[in-house]
Amino acid sequence: MMNKKFVLTILLAVFFVLNGKAQEYLTGFNGLPQEETQASDRDAVATLPFFDDFSKLSCIPDQSRWQSRNVFVNSGFPKLPINFGAATFDVVDQYGKVYSRGSSNPFIADSLVSVKIRLDSLDNQALTPADSLYFSFYYQPGGFGDSPERDDSLVLKFGYGYDKTVFDTILQDSVIWRLTAWKQMWFSEGMTFETFVDSLDENHYFKKVMIPIVDPCFFVEDFQILFYNYGTLPTTMYPNDRSNMDMWNIDFVYLDKNRSIENDTYPLVSFSNPSPSLLKRYSSMPYKHYKENPINEINSVFNMYLTDMDVNAHEVRYSCEIDDNNSEWHYSYIDNPFIINQYWNAGVVKDSIVMGDFIYPYSLPVDTTSFTIRHYIDVVDEHGDVVKGDSIVYHQGFYNYFAYDDGTPEMGYGVTPSDTYFAMQFKVTKLDTLSGVQMLFNRTYNDANYNFFDIMVWKDNNGKPGQVLYTLKDQRPIWDDEQMYRFSYYEFDKTVKVNSTFYIGIRQQYSKTINIGFDSSTDNHKYVFYEVGEGWKNSSFPGSLMIRPVMGKNPYYVGIDENQAVTGGLSVYPNPASDVVCIDGIDADSCKEIVIYDLAGRAVKQYHYCNALNVSELQNGVYILRIINNDGSFETAKLLISK
Repeated sequence: MMNKKFVLTILLAVFFVLNGKAQEYLTGFNGLPQEETQASDRDAVATLPFFDDFSKLSCIPDQSRWQSRNVFVNSGFPKLPINFGAATFDVVDQYGKVYSRGSSNPFIADSLVSVKIRLDSLDNQALTPADSLYFSFYYQPGGFGDSPERDDSLVLKFGYGYDKTVFDTILQDSVIWRLTAWKQMWFSEGMTFETFVDSLDENHYFKKVMIPIVDPCFFVEDFQILFYNYGTLPTTMYPNDRSNMDMWNIDFVYLDKNRSIENDTYPLVSFSNPSPSLLKRYSSMPYKHYKENPINEINSVFNMYLTDMDVNAHEVRYSCEIDDNNSEWHYSYIDNPFIINQYWNAGVVKDSIVMGDFIYPYSLPVDTTSFTIRHYIDVVDEHGDVVKGDSIVYHQGFYNYFAYDDGTPEMGYGVTPSDTYFAMQFKVTKLDTLSGVQMLFNRTYNDANYNFFDIMVWKDNNGKPGQVLYTLKDQRPIWDDEQMYRFSYYEFDKTVKVNSTFYIGIRQQYSKTINIGFDSSTDNHKYVFYEVGEGWKNSSFPGSLMIRPVMGKNPYYVGIDENQAVTGGLSVYPNPASDVVCIDGIDADSCKEIVIYDLAGRAVKQYHYCNALNVSELQNGVYILRIINNDGSFETAKLLISK
């Protein structure tokens, strides 16, 4: 079968090569290195109910439930999941590298295996098929990522104890490489996301699978759940396309007794999508440019998407709280109650929010600031004590750069052949200077896209790039194996003045695509342009290039991690700090360590659990403070030192 790489993107790379044509195209993104964590306890045992909705976005699966670390827990790849977050299967390992066993034939890629689950007894009572045990989950091919082709299946197996006569080498992974008896229970062939959704009811984007546990062999003390996916890479003729692809998303994994296939629900009303930016055009922008025209920059009308997993429809109320992280400024909004229908009936429900009086403050005496936005959905009818609501948190940054993307790259972008260009349009509200640019690059198999390119800045010419203002020649992609979503900073060798509209992008020196990160879940394609010898054109792909121009004369940039998951309880103050910084919201029992990083990614201070840190030895500047928990999850905050 022809690899889907050349079917899915419409503008086929192989077609361009054979016919001498040039064009833009997308590849899967291979830039998802995950945080190092403790090895999970292989002897850990879970009891019923076994449930995970992957709403805790710690990148790796919850190590109290799962032994695997290479499946990616995130909110960027799934499209309108059952609730916020899902687990994504692809063809890269936990460090974001394409599996060395990858080939143009289907190969086993990611895997997700549970800890042992006791199905022999519960509360000292033996479990049997009469207890009506069911295992269920929801799945989706592709989402905002690359869809799997027909041979790239998703597989589910159940494990039921050690089998000393069979050495199961299905998965070459030290965490789950074990002597286990497995029985295949389900699989799905790959398909495009569009084909998949067409087979579902309206407003449904995930499909439910429900499997009864009836075989007596499963009622043991070391029952296990195993998911894995098959993937394929393009042929070696196109090494720059051998990147991350074949995505599957799963959500709402649930195993318990006393369930039935006719009436299976869960008492939860939740958010499906991530929080939108409350800026109209950007996800982040310099505070000084926001202050020039704040009303025009605000996005006070937006949509939140919700699901009701309960058996009943419910009256719910949306609300939000917004706090400036560096002052006492606060804003709150409460919407009118409304009825949300059940997911099995109505699917994902859209709630249109109109906060007509909202505006971020525009007179704070600072150069940079940030805001924490907490969204809530609560059940307000008589079931409110039984049916749980939900909350999600978003971090809105006003730092020294512009960004369109949300921080999660689902694809990679490039143009062909050599001597071609692509650029992103930006608009400043006052005369300013460029000191450099942040970029995030895809990493292909064996780093095949490690090629030279030029970074360029253009003036505006009637809505398209015009005269060249600046060129930084002979750059190469920079990657980081240790920090997820690490943007590379390219410092300019001279100050570049910009006024009003300008463009910043890349000239590809070689015919092979450079594969820059592409956020396909945040559509700003009207600001993306490419030129392949026929004049500048708007991109045909919905999304945003991972290009962030850094403004001002300072040789550093602020805001590396502002789009990573932030929990509602973390507070860092004073900020800026000089000698001591206090932290609220740390769980002493779960905190493993506290690390402060400089903007080069170097750990400069490390602490055991403490809610007051001595930072007097740090030089003036911007730092990243990270709380690392025992389960491998982490929370981050920006820390400014000023003495």
